[in-house]
Amino acid sequence: MDLTGRAVALSGTFDALGPGEAERGLTAAGVDVTDELTPSTAAIFIGRETSREKGNKAYVQGIPKFNEAALLALLADLEAPAGEQASSPAPAPGPFADPAALAAADPAELEALLTGADWASFVPARDVPPLRARLTELERDHGVTQAHRLATDKIRQRGTTLSRPYGHRSEISALALSPCGGYLATGDWGEGESGTAQVWEVATGRCVNVLTWIDGGIGSYEVARAMQWSADGLHLGMAFRTNAVGVWDPFGESSEPRAEAQVTNGASRPPAWALHPDGRGAFVVTGTKDMIGVQGCVAPLEHGVMHWLVEHAEGPHEYVLAKGPLPAEIQEAHGEELWVDWPPIWSPDGNLLYVANRSEAFVVDVPTGDPLWCARVDWVAEWSPDGRYLAHLHRRQLHFLDASTGHPAAEPFPIKGGRFDLSLQWGVRGSTARLAAVLSERASDPGVVVFDEGRLVHRLSVVPAETSDGKDFAAWAWAPSGDRGAVLTAAGDIEVWSLGDGEPQRLRTLSAPAGTKGVLWGAGDTIVAVGEKVLCFLRASTGETVGDYTFQREADAELPLHPDVVYDHFDGRIIALDEHAWCLPVEPDTAIGPPERRADIEAHLAWIVDRRFAWPLRWGRFDIWPDAPTAAANVRPASPDRRALISGSMG
Repeated sequence: MDLTGRAVALSGTFDALGPGEAERGLTAAGVDVTDELTPSTAAIFIGRETSREKGNKAYVQGIPKFNEAALLALLADLEAPAGEQASSPAPAPGPFADPAALAAADPAELEALLTGADWASFVPARDVPPLRARLTELERDHGVTQAHRLATDKIRQRGTTLSRPYGHRSEISALALSPCGGYLATGDWGEGESGTAQVWEVATGRCVNVLTWIDGGIGSYEVARAMQWSADGLHLGMAFRTNAVGVWDPFGESSEPRAEAQVTNGASRPPAWALHPDGRGAFVVTGTKDMIGVQGCVAPLEHGVMHWLVEHAEGPHEYVLAKGPLPAEIQEAHGEELWVDWPPIWSPDGNLLYVANRSEAFVVDVPTGDPLWCARVDWVAEWSPDGRYLAHLHRRQLHFLDASTGHPAAEPFPIKGGRFDLSLQWGVRGSTARLAAVLSERASDPGVVVFDEGRLVHRLSVVPAETSDGKDFAAWAWAPSGDRGAVLTAAGDIEVWSLGDGEPQRLRTLSAPAGTKGVLWGAGDTIVAVGEKVLCFLRASTGETVGDYTFQREADAELPLHPDVVYDHFDGRIIALDEHAWCLPVEPDTAIGPPERRADIEAHLAWIVDRRFAWPLRWGRFDIWPDAPTAAANVRPASPDRRALISGSMG
C-alpha cells in the first residue's frame, strides 16, 4: 500500500504505539497526516476510543478504513530502505545431507541414517516429502520396519497433532484445488451463521488443517469460486459473511483472516471477486448499474480490515477500477456499461482481468481500468488457464476467441446442447491448451468433445453426469499432465480416459460414493470425488481409495463420553466409522473405538506435521481403547485431553 505523498488520517488510540509515534513515522516517510477528511484523503487508520463522528464521515465519503494491524504493517514497510529487499540467509543443511543416499537406502541403512541425522535442522516442507516417500516404498517391500518407527518418533518429538476430518457442520458449498494440485480447500456456508474451511493433502487423502467459525459462513449455495488460492499456494482467499472477502493462511492456526475488505453495502450474496495472484489484493465488484464503465475495485488485502462504501456523493474512490467512460468503440457496440457479476480471472502478472458473464466477455487492462475488447457471449464461457483463449457458446456453436484481441481463433463448432447441458473445462498439455466440452445426460447427444487450440481431436463415447450450474462441482477433470481426463458419469461412476496422440482409450472405471457431484485431479495422480456430504480420494492408476469421508453421518451407538464433553471439548473430532460405531481421537496418540476396527480408524486419521503433511499412524505407536474408562486409565499424563476424558468417562 503506497501512501507516499498522500493524505492520511488517524483516529483513536493505538495500543502498540506511543503518543505521536504513528504520525512521526508516517511523516518521515513522506505521508501527509491530516485531521480533516476530504475527498483527497487516501485512508483513515482507526484505533480504540475513536471518534464516532469521524468514523461515520469516512464511511459516508467512501474513505477506506483500516485497523491498527494495517497501520503497524504500513509503518514496518515504510522503515525498510527504498528498493532494498532483506537478504535471505543461506539455508542450513538438512538432516539428510545426501538426498541420493536417502532415496537408495534399505531399511538398515535408513535406520542408521536417521540415527545419525541432525534433527535440529529438520524442516518439514523440505524434509517430510522425500522421507515419507522413501518409507512408503520400503513399506511395500519390507512392511513397517524399525526405520519407520524411528522416523515417526523423531518427527513426533518436534510436535504433531491428530487430523480432524469432520469439521463441516453443513453441506460443502465451496471448494478449490491449489495451483500445484497438492491441497484441496473445502468450505461450508454454515447456514449463514459460521462456516468451516478444511484443507486436505490430496496425495494422502487426509485433512491437515481446519479453520473454524468463519464469520457468516463461506460463500453461499449456488455460488462459484467463493474459495481461491494465490499462485504460490500460500494464501487462501474466501468470500464470507456474504459482503466481505478475506485472506487466510491455509496452514495457520488462526481462524481470523490476515486481512479483509468489507466492500459491499450488506449484499445478500457474495460479491463477484478474484484474488490477485500474489494474495495481497483482490478485485471485488462493488458498483451498481448506475455507474459507467467496468464496475469494481482492486482492494488491498495485506493486513487488517478495510471498510468501504462506494455509493457516496463525492464520486468513486481511487480503488474503483473504472476511471471513466468506456472507450468509444465499445460503447458504440455494447452500450455505456459492462456489468461484472461473475468472478473474473487475473492474468499471471496481475495486469489483466479476464471477465465473462451471462452476456459479455471482455479483457480489462488493470492499470488504466479500460477494457481492451468486448464480445457478446452466451451463459457458458470459460477462459483457458494460460490466458490465451476464451471458449464460449453462442447460438448453438462453440466459439474460440483470441484473448489478446477478441478475434476468432478457430472455426466455430456446432454443439447440440445449451446452457444447462454443457460445461467447458480447460486443461494444458505441454504448451497446448486443451478444452473438454462436456455434454451431460440432458443433452440430445451426450458425450465429451476434446479440442486442442480450438481444433477437434477427440470424441468420447460416455454419458456425463448433469452439470452443476453456478457451483464448483464439475463432471470433468483434467490430469495435471493434460494427457488424461476423468469424467463423472450419469451412472455415478468415474471413468478415466487416456487422451494422447492416438485414439482415446477408456483406461478404467472407478467407483464413486453416492452423492458425488464433481471430480478433481490433483497431485499424486489422485482423483477427488466430491459432493455436498462426501469426499473421496482415489488413485487414478489403480482405483485404490486413500481417503473416504461422509459428513454429517451419525452412529446409532451410544457416545463414548458424556454428550456435553463430546460436543464442547471434542467438538468436530468424533468420527462415525459407519452407522453403528463411533471413534473419538484423543491427543496425542490414542482413540476410543472398536480395537478390531484399527484399519478403518487409520484410514480416517493421521498425525499432522506443520499443519501441512500427513504422517501414517501405522508407522508409530497408536493406542485404541474400547471405552472411555479404559482410555482414561491409560492415556498419557501429558495429554491435553486427559482431564476432559476423565470427567467425561465419569459423567
